[in-house]
Amino acid sequence: MRFTVLAFGAIIFACSATIHAETCLSPFVKRLDRPEKFLYVWCVDADAKDNDFLAVIDVDKQSPSYSKIIHRLDVGSKGNETHHFGYTDDRAHIWGLTLFSSRVFLIDVASDPAKPKLVKVLDNPGAKAGFASPHTPYALPGRMLISFLSARDGGLPTGLAEFTNDGQFIRRIGLPKDAPYGYDVAIRPDINRMVTSQFTYYDNYKKPLAEMDFKSFGSDILVWDFRERKVLQKLKTGGSPLECRWSRKEGANHGFTNCLLESSLWVWEGQKDGSCTTRKLCDTGKLPVDLRQSPDDRYLFVSCFGSDEIQQWDVSDLKNPKLFSTLKPGVHPNMMHVTGDGKRMYISNSLLSTADRTQDFWIKLAHVTPEGMKLDANFGVDLTKLKTGPARGHDMLLN
Repeated sequence: MRFTVLAFGAIIFACSATIHAETCLSPFVKRLDRPEKFLYVWCVDADAKDNDFLAVIDVDKQSPSYSKIIHRLDVGSKGNETHHFGYTDDRAHIWGLTLFSSRVFLIDVASDPAKPKLVKVLDNPGAKAGFASPHTPYALPGRMLISFLSARDGGLPTGLAEFTNDGQFIRRIGLPKDAPYGYDVAIRPDINRMVTSQFTYYDNYKKPLAEMDFKSFGSDILVWDFRERKVLQKLKTGGSPLECRWSRKEGANHGFTNCLLESSLWVWEGQKDGSCTTRKLCDTGKLPVDLRQSPDDRYLFVSCFGSDEIQQWDVSDLKNPKLFSTLKPGVHPNMMHVTGDGKRMYISNSLLSTADRTQDFWIKLAHVTPEGMKLDANFGVDLTKLKTGPARGHDMLLN
């Protein structure tokens, strides 16, 4: 069974790198084999008086409703702090995660991609493992791997847990006592490695940003034996390494993370003896909150929440990274989603309801050109003009 999973993952990884390179998704997720038609945005009602929802935006340039919200899926509850979400391996469902209520929403996007349907709500599924605050949903063959930010009581330690695609609990995966923080997950199945990163826990991030204890953030990444789900190394980085992005190059054994509190990018690199090392790659703008890749692995895109910019770094030479272009899309850009052809990037601008410093919420589009990033003046979704009032758009997926 383990060999089958590993081999299957290696095949998908190789195919996705040569056919349609959707970056930053689990290598086990079925790839989109056409230009995007719909953009799904995971939204929290800004004043928490109305229910949270999934917004469906028409991104088909030939459509008369291009750049408009064409459907809203009400999740039936409010104040969840909808945050990250992700596809199951067959791309039939989205798992929508929340940071305050710890609910997980299972959403059918296969039956009618333009009108997703809520099929199940899991009330704090991490409780069976002793966890809460589900953050990253990561698809495995027939399963979902979830990283949690908190223990059940809102503190530490936290960890990971596996579930079937329909939400049945399978097993708990704990973190080491000396590395109790969780955040993101990334797997490179062809070399049997998984990396996890660190943020802070619920009792801290639920506070306003100015009141958070910045000493209570992790500063390590963990390197795992993926098949055994066993930690091999704890590696030091800058404060609060967030996103984990493996290099997509064939034969590569390195990856990147953005360190929130140090405003920097770090790289981990595999060595001949099987171990890994970390080092600081470069300084970025203030508070880098999201990290994306170009399909050819040449560029990293970093959204700098604190300096209101997105930076495009050329990392083709790991010894000499260069700032290639900078984009100022608006106040505190946050999540990005790069298309499979690497030519477009969708951008949202809400981080956390406790950290946002604007009421101007939007979704924008940038074109990635040979000269750098350029904002599309003809695309824009204003999330403040909704019948229920402003909404904070966070994570995004294409279909």
